[in-house]
Amino acid sequence: MFKQITNLNGYEWYLIASLLIFIGFFIIVGILLLTMKKDFIRHMKDLPLEDDGDIQVSESQES
Repeated sequence: MFKQITNLNGYEWYLIASLLIFIGFFIIVGILLLTMKKDFIRHMKDLPLEDDGDIQVSESQES
């Protein structure tokens, strides 16, 4: 396996491109998280805990 990594023969651009895509994705996600409004974060955090009266569970789903 390591012989394949050390003997790339011109395919090192694929490794560099995939690393740049990986790093770029996490930089973009980090920027989005840092610039997100605190009210939106609080709303999304509390969303699973909100009780909606509109949701009804049928009898077949209860069992």
